Amino acid sequence: MVKGQRVLVVDGLAETAQVLKAVLEPRGLQVERVCRDGAAAPHRLPKAPHIVVLHEDEAAGQRGYPESWPEIPRVVIGSAETPARPRHAGQQQYLAKPFQYRELIQAIERLLVEPGNSPRP
Repeated sequence: MVKGQRVLVVDGLAETAQVLKAVLEPRGLQVERVCRDGAAAPHRLPKAPHIVVLHEDEAAGQRGYPESWPEIPRVVIGSAETPARPRHAGQQQYLAKPFQYRELIQAIERLLVEPGNSPRP
């Protein structure tokens, strides 16, 4: 992992972002949480992150932040079924609910160290 990399938590419990902040920010990463409501204006989107953590079940069918950055690796927290969405291998990790925060942190760490996931300006 490289200092300054950004993790964006979309929807889900505020606790998820709090745990990630407590673990990842001392390592030099930035963690931000947003809630999508389907009406977010493009000019209000945060700066592109290095990883998106998406709580899929809670906003199924809504458009928003993750769709704005299709090339950004993501961790999807949701149902036990893996969605049939074509993505590059290794660019998306799935965690079934209920999940353990240790699993989430390990998935983020794996994605951050993969080639091609270097910091963006």
